[in-house]
Amino acid sequence: MVFKRFTDRLISAGTTAANTLIHGPEQAEKIRQLESMGFSPERARHALNATEGDVDRAAELLLLGANEEQQQHDVPSHNNNATLAAIGNNHRNQTNNNHQGTAVAAHNDEQMRRAIDESMRVNQREEARQLKEVIDLTGGDTHNNAAATKAKKNNAQQKKNNPAMKQPAKQPRGVKSAATINAGKAAATRHNNHHQNNYKTKTLDQTHPNVQLPEKLSNKSKEEQILRCAHRVKPHVMAVDTLLRVLTSVRNSPDNPKFRTIDRSNANYIKFVKEKTGAEDMLLAMNYRRVHGKDELRLERHLVDEALLYLGISALEQMRTSDEYMEGKRLRAFHAEMRRVAKQNGSEMQQNGMTEAETLIRLEFLSKCPKEPPEGRGAWMNVYLGDESENIEGSRVKRRFDGDDTLEDVLNWLGGCYGNEVLDKIRGTSREWCLCDLNRYPILPLDVEKHGKKTLQYLGLFPSGKFGVRLSDDAWRDRKESDLGEGFGIHGSARGLGAASR
Repeated sequence: MVFKRFTDRLISAGTTAANTLIHGPEQAEKIRQLESMGFSPERARHALNATEGDVDRAAELLLLGANEEQQQHDVPSHNNNATLAAIGNNHRNQTNNNHQGTAVAAHNDEQMRRAIDESMRVNQREEARQLKEVIDLTGGDTHNNAAATKAKKNNAQQKKNNPAMKQPAKQPRGVKSAATINAGKAAATRHNNHHQNNYKTKTLDQTHPNVQLPEKLSNKSKEEQILRCAHRVKPHVMAVDTLLRVLTSVRNSPDNPKFRTIDRSNANYIKFVKEKTGAEDMLLAMNYRRVHGKDELRLERHLVDEALLYLGISALEQMRTSDEYMEGKRLRAFHAEMRRVAKQNGSEMQQNGMTEAETLIRLEFLSKCPKEPPEGRGAWMNVYLGDESENIEGSRVKRRFDGDDTLEDVLNWLGGCYGNEVLDKIRGTSREWCLCDLNRYPILPLDVEKHGKKTLQYLGLFPSGKFGVRLSDDAWRDRKESDLGEGFGIHGSARGLGAASR
């Protein structure tokens, strides 16, 4: 007996070492755990293979086979004779131990095979159910079906490589909410789009077959490029004049490299040409080229084309007669006037000195203004001379006013800041300039004669008053009193309390 136990221990140790070498330390440890429960190493290995390495499920499977074996061999005894017969049978069974061991092993293998087949059938049914749900969500899209099948295979391979992964808990099946269905459809659509983008990118012609893209300007002829660029640049006065001067100099002195080289970092070039639409493209159409390593444009002597120069100069001279160029010329002259007026601001005049007559005029305007409310009362009123994008120094002034102050009070304060020149051109007979409400869109002039006595709150200028002195257009400057229409009649009263009276 002692020798038999010693032999069993040696066999068990040898089996453990063999399992460690063949299946690895992790698999050998699982087999050892099942052996400690009383199962043979061979049965433990079969059970682990059938359950993909899950020790708990393998133990359940082995216990199930042992219970069935016990039920087949257990015979209920009703009396002592049956018990004695069973004892006799057991005694006889001991003599035939080898034959019964073979039968038990065959029975265990059969049970194991049945358990493996049943497990495979369960997995196949579960995969079929999940695949059907994906097809229902994606509307039968073949890309999503292939992606779902691939995801299932990857998931099974991960589980096989990592037996410690737990099976996800089955969700209760029932009626799904609309939010769940929509979320599933969105997820499937995103996956499908990602799949298509990775494997097949559609061109613009395929996605929008009826859309015709215009040809690039650089692909057109030189003549058409020059004419198009001239039309684009015509609202920018300084750009037109600069380009005309450069091309004329090149035509008159083609051998002078000074006229054929343009420094793109020059301040005047950046301000008047570089950022203007069509200006630099026109130079490129004239065969100017960007120099590598230098921020400049250069026209090589052998690329000077007299025909292109003639066409470019003629096109620019024609643009100087267009309405857009003439309007731009007027705006440039107006902003030059605004710069001159801005220098007459009170703070500027105090540094440069102010005549006695000018001082009296401004004091008279300021005496008509109400007292400025203290901090915490009233609202700021801002006045800008010209367009804000011009960044004219001294062109912005501000002061606090109450809501019951009138538009005339603002004009008197403006006269105290810049003198009577601004007011004469705003409310005079010429109406060369106009005072606009910049908070409105589109910007419209304020009729200061008609609304001068109305309060800022009534006109909608309180508490966010923002005024601008702008150049009057022909419709505003040339209109007569009999030509007052609905559009001019509501100027200055589109917001605030005045809006309710219309």
